[in-house]
Amino acid sequence: MMSLQYLKSSSYEEVKETELLFHSYKKGEEIPLLEPGFWQVSHGIVQLSKIRASGDETILGWVTANNYFGDFQPRETNYRAQALSKTHLRWDSLSALASCPNRTRRLITQLSQRLIKAQQLQTIIRITRKEEALWQLLLLLKSEMGQSVGNRTRLRVRFTHENLANIIGTSRVTVTRVLGNLQKKGLISLDSKRHIIIRHS
Repeated sequence: MMSLQYLKSSSYEEVKETELLFHSYKKGEEIPLLEPGFWQVSHGIVQLSKIRASGDETILGWVTANNYFGDFQPRETNYRAQALSKTHLRWDSLSALASCPNRTRRLITQLSQRLIKAQQLQTIIRITRKEEALWQLLLLLKSEMGQSVGNRTRLRVRFTHENLANIIGTSRVTVTRVLGNLQKKGLISLDSKRHIIIRHS
């Protein structure tokens, strides 16, 4: 269940001027893509995807703390945002963003970077050798949501074999086999909570 809290303020005018709303979502919950405006992640990780008319879902990327996302895409495709962990968000309307040029510039920069990341992900998905595709995906996840632990990097979200298989368009059996090979080579390991840990190259 989503919890909703309005930012407390001394006057109605101040609330209207800032137009800030804070929301919390549990892991697995879908986040509504409201418009016009953008969400900013305060805590947690959000997965963005698009769903075709056929029902197929394509992962577009991930949004981490202090980054923005929103429903600004063409409407012929159904876009989806899902919390991958307990997530806290802040809603910014377009008028609120327009009143703060620094935040607007940061938003534009982040959206441009996300487009580049989405293109990188699509390139990975198109790799024919699924062993290479999975390894490149892990490296991308490392840069997106990695947490340093000594000379290795731990993914802050636990991805199941099925999750990874769906992203790169292969079978769970293939992902299990490839991950096993990567573990034997010492390139990855798992912590007590089954989070993937990637060795620094």
